[in-house]
Parts: sequence; C-alpha cells; structure tokens
Amino acid sequence: MKNIKTKIILSAIIFLSAISFVGIANATGASLYVSPASITKTAGDTFTVSVGFSASGNKVCAVEGTLVFNNLSCQSITVASDVMAQSSPTCSNPHFLIGIPNCTTLDKTLLTVSIGAGSAGPSSTSVTGVDIIGEGASVGSASTVGNYTITAPVVAEQKEPVTQKVVTQKVEQKEEVAPNNGQVVAQGQEESTPDNLGLASLMGTTKNTNIWLLLLVAIIIGLGYGAFYFFKRFKINITKR
Repeated sequence: MKNIKTKIILSAIIFLSAISFVGIANATGASLYVSPASITKTAGDTFTVSVGFSASGNKVCAVEGTLVFNNLSCQSITVASDVMAQSSPTCSNPHFLIGIPNCTTLDKTLLTVSIGAGSAGPSSTSVTGVDIIGEGASVGSASTVGNYTITAPVVAEQKEPVTQKVVTQKVEQKEEVAPNNGQVVAQGQEESTPDNLGLASLMGTTKNTNIWLLLLVAIIIGLGYGAFYFFKRFKINITKR
C-alpha cells in the first residue's frame, strides 16, 4: 500500500514537472517584428518595411497594435492578402487588429509599409500596444524595433559655368597706297595716271579749272582776231601794188 502511494506521488510530480517544462518552453511567447531591423538611407529616400509575428510554437489567431514612426513619414500601409483586417491601419490612424483565418503556428507577415526618410539622424519604426492572441488567451506582447540611420544627401560641387569668351579682333584699317609715288588714293576718287598728272598740276584744283578755260578761250579769240587783221592788211597791200 505504501509503495502504491509513493508511485502516485512520483507520477504527480513528474506530470507537474512536465507541465512546468512546457510552460517554460513557451514562456517567451509570440512576438511582433519589424523588418529590416536596421538600414541606412539618405534623407528624402523612400523605402519599405514589413511587420509580422514570430509564433514561437504558439497558435496565433489575432494580432493587435499601433505603428509608431520616428523621423519617418508614412506613405502607405498595405495589409497582407491572406489575413482579415478587423481594423485596417492607415497612415493617419496606424492602429490595427488583424485576424488569422484558422489560426497558425507559423511566422507570418501582416503589413507592408512604405516609408519616407526624414532628416539626417536616427529614426525608427516600432509597434506599441501589442497583443498577440491565441485560442481565447494572449500568447505574447513583445515586439522588436526597426532602427534606421538617415544620412544627409551629398551635394554635388557646383562648378562655375564655362562661358565662352568672345574675343574682339581689332582689324587695323590700312590705307590703300597708290602705285604712283606712294600717294594715298581716297575712296571714291579716280587714281591719278601719268597722263592726267600734268594737266592736274597745270590746272591746279577743280576750282581754278574754269579760270584756265576762260583764259584759254580768250587767247584763242585773240589769236583769231590777230590772224584776221594780219590777212586783211596783207590783202590791202597786194591790191595797191
């Protein structure tokens, strides 16, 4: 009888120990993750992160939480196609309550988030108010944080624009030299030739030409008159003889 009681007690201890071991094995519970966990981006860049859960052997039926963005701008949030959003998150209201049909013990991605990088410095994406629900009980409330480094954009060195230098060439105006005695021939005037140089020197300037012509006419008239008078006297003398 004593041996039977001892066996019952030992069996109870072993059973309780087994239950305790199972509880310890699942003590970590399910948790949410943000992927990638770290990344470096340039200010103004747009990139994508995903939010899901690690079941860690637990049966997960629903997940609740609220996205938080630090030095990041939410562009859009897309819920996975194989889950049911009882409360679908938006950038203006990033709270979500998502059910998993038939529950699952496998890891699953729940959300895809498009994010714009803020100013240079540290930034992060996290989830607050996490509650991972199994079959009628919570199986986890932990979550990881995505920590990101935002760098300032590289400003290209501004080079002065190459301006074409306009070079003004000064063309020396050379006087045309007449072939005769190096005299300069003015534009628009006839070049003096040996035939008219004598007349030009004789008559002088154009202004004196008319005077010379009048004088020449007077001489011709005088010679004519003298010849007429001579022949007239000569004729009279012959007649007297």
